[in-house]
Amino acid sequence: MSALDYLTIDDLCELGGYENDPGLYAVLMMLFAVLQEGSLCLDLDKEKLSEKLQGFLNKEKAGEITTQFLNRLENRRYENLISENGNSYLPVVLERCKEKRRLYFQKFYVCKNSLRDRMNDFLSADLSLKVSDPDIESLIEAVYSEPLAIRVSENGDPIVPDMYQTDAIRLTLRHQFGIVSGGPGTGKTSLMVNILRCLLLAGIAAENILLAAPTGMAAQRMTEAVQKHIRTVREPSAQDKELSEKLKGSTLHKILRYLRYKNDFYFRKPNYLQASVIVADEVSMVDAVMMEKFLWAVNPEKTKLIFLGDKDQLPSVEAGAVFAEMIPDGSKARGFKNRIISLQTCYRSGLNLIGLAKQVNAGVCPEYAPGDFDTAMSLGENQWAFVKAGSLGAWKKYLQIWAQRHYTDFRDTEGHTFGELISSAGQTDADQLHSSDTGNSLLRGIFAHLERVRILSLVRNGSYGCIGINSLISEYLRKAYNQSAKADIFSGSVIMITRNDYSKSLFNGDVGVVICDAKGTYRAFFQRFGEYICFPTDILPPWETAFAVTVHKSQGSEFDDVLLVLPEDETHRLLSREIIYTGITRAKKRLILYGSQSAFETALSRKIERESGGMW
Repeated sequence: MSALDYLTIDDLCELGGYENDPGLYAVLMMLFAVLQEGSLCLDLDKEKLSEKLQGFLNKEKAGEITTQFLNRLENRRYENLISENGNSYLPVVLERCKEKRRLYFQKFYVCKNSLRDRMNDFLSADLSLKVSDPDIESLIEAVYSEPLAIRVSENGDPIVPDMYQTDAIRLTLRHQFGIVSGGPGTGKTSLMVNILRCLLLAGIAAENILLAAPTGMAAQRMTEAVQKHIRTVREPSAQDKELSEKLKGSTLHKILRYLRYKNDFYFRKPNYLQASVIVADEVSMVDAVMMEKFLWAVNPEKTKLIFLGDKDQLPSVEAGAVFAEMIPDGSKARGFKNRIISLQTCYRSGLNLIGLAKQVNAGVCPEYAPGDFDTAMSLGENQWAFVKAGSLGAWKKYLQIWAQRHYTDFRDTEGHTFGELISSAGQTDADQLHSSDTGNSLLRGIFAHLERVRILSLVRNGSYGCIGINSLISEYLRKAYNQSAKADIFSGSVIMITRNDYSKSLFNGDVGVVICDAKGTYRAFFQRFGEYICFPTDILPPWETAFAVTVHKSQGSEFDDVLLVLPEDETHRLLSREIIYTGITRAKKRLILYGSQSAFETALSRKIERESGGMW
């Protein structure tokens, strides 16, 4: 909790006239705490509440305070602060549902109910685009036919119709709202493109389709996916060309047109988005408040809505687990039962890594024996290793070995190291670098290196956090490349943008590389749809070094080699199956897990359980 949270609790207790009520103070602390953990509300079950309070009180005191608070609550002692009517505008709301009692801040209580009501509108909406079943089958047959098929394999073979993928196309054409969930390697991206192709063939114009994502990086990947997959089609139709030329992904904030001076969005009821179809990707990253704003900007009577995501991936950073809660499980989310397809077939060759991810997701500890770092650095494809954390000195040595292997010694298929490519790029005029064939060839080689490898950490701070790791690798590479530094930048620095700048088409999560030219000017280069853009580093939006990034920031990306670093604190609150699963599934060929075995086992024992109060 922050200092502001404590001050807010003081204000709430004082305004309500409850300055001398330790039970209320403690429960409000818990409400702030669960909100930070991602829950929308606090479960007031006596045993659960007492257990939470034992995080900072002894068992006897926690039980005493719990009993005192619940008794006073039932005796309506908190009517100046807590209401059972969400429209009363008191700051805290008590919800009673059957035998359960839950406590919300009023904002999140209203958000939950509004989100539920709006989703019910989509689930009951009539189709705005009606396509007969025979026509749907014809569309599916067309996009998988020899001349129109997408080709993703190295030998150029067309993708084969998959039962789950074709069912997903049927789902999205038969309903106004549909969900497609799939893990890595299940073909979610090519499926998205084929769904879009079917929609255009069915009569929807490309300009009436919106591609939405929670981050700028995810939106850019949607655009690139459409263009990349359409290029593999041997005889693209007129609709394919329209799709490739006109469809661009955008962030939810940009689509809704965030108005900073109003702290609200331009598009909201009754000023709906003018779109026939909206496809939203990486929906697991969207929090409850943002989802509620988004759904109320979409007209369910006129706009088809398609959600894509991975139900097992990390939920949003902010409160809520909207996407995961849409997945039917027993009596939960029964309204979505006929509106979701889960892709099951994995097309990745790395079955060992996929098997590891599945075990972690199930909370099963895989069989492994910790090894040494040098051996782990020699892993073959589709292999993983666990290296037990040692001393700080050993960790610094391992990071130097990692940096040396991937950034100074590794040679690409053309025989170039990353450092050699950076040096050649620095001797080339900046305009020629991103506009000439020779310059583009250099940049392609540089970015191919960047996309091969990444260190992922659960945390930002400390020796095992991104900031410390990036500092050590930067220090080593600056010396290895024999460069002087401009602050914390050097030629060859890998950086990540941390705030959207629409004027430069730079987005939170964009990864680039810094190159210093012969005149000593530092510029950052970024990939854009097969081309490159660059800006002097002095005018970039906020950024940070990105040889290592957090697992949260890595979502949606994949790398050949991943070093996944567990926190030093073996009980750290971020340790969970979901975060380890997400980190593992970023690796396509090799994975090194680094940390203590107890931290790994702690993660496997924890599953993120966010309390939303029965949203659906």
